[in-house]
Amino acid sequence: MYYINTENLVNFTPLSNDFIDRYVGNIESTYIAVYIYIARRALKGKLPSVAELSDRFSLSSEVIEKIITYWDREGLFDKPVKPSYSPSEISKMQAADSEIAELISTASAILGKALGQKEQSTILSLYDYYRLPTEVIIILLGHCAEAGNSSINYIEKIAQDWSEKNIKTMEEAEDYLRLYYGDFKKVLAAFGISGRLANAKEKKYIEKWLVANKQPLELVVEACEEAVINTGKVSWAYADKTLKGWLENNIKTVEQAKKLTEEHKAMLKKRKPEKTAVSSATPVRKTNSFNNFNDREYDEKAINDLTLELLEGDKDDA
Repeated sequence: MYYINTENLVNFTPLSNDFIDRYVGNIESTYIAVYIYIARRALKGKLPSVAELSDRFSLSSEVIEKIITYWDREGLFDKPVKPSYSPSEISKMQAADSEIAELISTASAILGKALGQKEQSTILSLYDYYRLPTEVIIILLGHCAEAGNSSINYIEKIAQDWSEKNIKTMEEAEDYLRLYYGDFKKVLAAFGISGRLANAKEKKYIEKWLVANKQPLELVVEACEEAVINTGKVSWAYADKTLKGWLENNIKTVEQAKKLTEEHKAMLKKRKPEKTAVSSATPVRKTNSFNNFNDREYDEKAINDLTLELLEGDKDDA
C-alpha cells in the first residue's frame, strides 16, 4: 500500500487569466478574497460553511450569502451534490461538533424515535446542504411532527422549500408557518375549502395577494366571499380582479371596500335610463311588413276628397 499527498502535486490555488481580467479591480476585493478561499478549500475536498467564512472574514452571514449568490450567478460554482453520510462519518461529525450532536439528539426527541442512518444523514444535509440554521431546522421538525407527518422525505421537501425562500431566522420561520398554515387556510375557508393545504395554483394567487401586494388578510377573505356570492362558485380569477381594483383604489379595509362597492352601484343606477310609462289609454300600433313606411298625417278634407276620387274611379270602371 502507498499514499500520495495530493497537496504536493497541487500546492497552489489556480486562477485563470479570464478570472483576473474580468473581476480583479472591477468588483469589491472582499468578493475576490472569499472566492479564492472557497477555491482553496475546495481543492482540499471540503467546502467551508457560511459560519466559517463569516468568522474568517469578519462578515455577517447575510453578506457571505450575498457573495456566494453572486459567484453562483456568475457560473463559477457547480451545483452542489447532496451529501450522504455513512454511520462512521456521522459519529465523527458529532464528536467533532457539539452543535451537530445536539441537532441529531433534538431531532430524535422531536420526532419521538431513534433515527436511522438515512434519517440522520438527511438531518445533517438540512444543515450543510440546504444551509438552514439549527434553530430553523428545529422549528421545521416541530412543525412536521405537529402536522402528523414525520417522514424524512416530507421533512426534506419542506426544508428545500424553506431554503429556496431563504428562511434563515426563527422569526422568518414562524412568520412563514403563520402565513402558509394559518392565513392560507383562512383564504381557502372563504371559498368553502377545508381539510387540505393550498395547491400550486391557489398558492400563486394567495402569495400574490398577501405577499407581493401586501393586502390585508381580511380584505382578501372579503374578496373571496364576494366571488362566491356573485358567481355562485369558487372563482379565483373573480377574486383576483376584485382585489386588483381595490389595490388600484388604495382600499385597505373591508369598510372602504364596501363603501366603494356601494358608490359603484349608485353610479351605475344613475347612468341607467329610466323607462317612460306608457298610458293604457294610448293605442299601441302593431307593426308588420305593410306599415313599416314612414307615417303620414292626413286631415279630414283630404280623406274625403280621396274617398270621392276613388268612388268616381269605380264608376268609370263600371
